[in-house]
Amino acid sequence: MASDETRRALGRAFRELTLNLIGLFELYEADPELVEGAAEALGKVYRAHLQQRPTAPRGRGRQAMDALLDEMDAATGAA
Repeated sequence: MASDETRRALGRAFRELTLNLIGLFELYEADPELVEGAAEALGKVYRAHLQQRPTAPRGRGRQAMDALLDEMDAATGAA
């Protein structure tokens, strides 16, 4: 099992990846279905890492990535 320090580092990495994907998807005006699929896939891996269930409602397009970011922030207490 990973140490608390490792879990925090991975949590920060997931958050940073999510922020980067949001920026890329906006820059290239990605199809909403692509954004939703990426948010769903990344969310599954993130939640498996934390061993928790989804807490944020799912959105469409960019909202799906924002919901995932909100979920990550809530889990870590980030603002």
